[in-house]
Amino acid sequence: MTRPEVMVDVFAALVPGGGLGRYVRDLCDALGGRPDAPPARYAYPLNFRSAARTRFTRERLHELPLPWYVLRLLYSAATHTHARFDRLFGEPAVLHSPLGYGPTFARTRLIAHVHDLTPIEHPEWHPMRSNLFLRGTIPYAARHAPVVLTHSRFVARRCVAALGVEPGRVVTIPPPLSRGFAPGPVPVARARVRERYGLDGEFVLHVGTLEPRKNHVRLVGAFERMRRAGFPGALVLVGRNGWHFRPILRRIESSPEAATIRRIVDADDTDLVALYQTCTACAYPSIEEGFGMPLLESMVCGAACVTSDHAALVELGEGCAIAVPHDDEEALADALIRLWCDPEHRRAVAEPGPARAAGYTFDVWASRIFELYRRELTTAGAA
Repeated sequence: MTRPEVMVDVFAALVPGGGLGRYVRDLCDALGGRPDAPPARYAYPLNFRSAARTRFTRERLHELPLPWYVLRLLYSAATHTHARFDRLFGEPAVLHSPLGYGPTFARTRLIAHVHDLTPIEHPEWHPMRSNLFLRGTIPYAARHAPVVLTHSRFVARRCVAALGVEPGRVVTIPPPLSRGFAPGPVPVARARVRERYGLDGEFVLHVGTLEPRKNHVRLVGAFERMRRAGFPGALVLVGRNGWHFRPILRRIESSPEAATIRRIVDADDTDLVALYQTCTACAYPSIEEGFGMPLLESMVCGAACVTSDHAALVELGEGCAIAVPHDDEEALADALIRLWCDPEHRRAVAEPGPARAAGYTFDVWASRIFELYRRELTTAGAA
């Protein structure tokens, strides 16, 4: 008999990281803070007990009696042995796997969350250990889960085409804007970036982990061309080192404009809002995305953004951003130069952003997620 509750695998919230960790923390905040939330508990590996108990109340926690490295081996082996993990997780009616690796169950209804397919389609962008784990577990979980959750229609289509998931099992619910993203007066934002980072005047902003698919190398080349055209400001890169980042660092360090390329690794949401509000332009020319949260953040803050023409970014930013081919450095530079030189064009690009971003509020997202949870609880006979 399953327990009438939703269980969330909160591993991503307990390790250093960006978007996925934030998503899981937002999910737990919604489950713990809204009166319409279904009953929920949070599963975590044995070796993350301290982090879990610091972050969550004990009555909501379900400790898996194994450390993460053992769980990872078991989940990988299960793609061949077809083992089921209901008892290990305490027989919840529904389990949400935010990283999409499962595991699979006999009775518990799995929501396998596929953010993107880059571990499968572009393994060269990821660490080898992640590749060995995710390339097997994500497709297996997606093919066996009653529900595959995605953030964009683009990823939903890829799950159907590349993983063979039936369209009726795929649900698309875009992620939320953090509640901290509420832009205030621009003079206050300017004072904050000046005080926190010594930025005064024009700058181009990029937000994202330093990793190959974010396209930093071409962005640096485009910025060098901006500087040759007379741009007086800096390129500001907000984000921590991710994986395969050393070639990116070497490109930055060898740039003739290295002195005007700034890195920021300690920005909180208030800092990010101020940076988006005060930048000359935001650049997000990713090669591949499952959604593109920095684009959404830039839109709500009224920044003019240049993205790549990747389908997920076009889907999110249609009418609110300039899209250029991800491999066309000159086109990226030209778009940024025009935004810098033409304030009217910059305003026209940025103006529709806040209204479009209004559809991605925390409460709208939480209501849709809870609707999915209630549907799955009802199907499991646990509502």
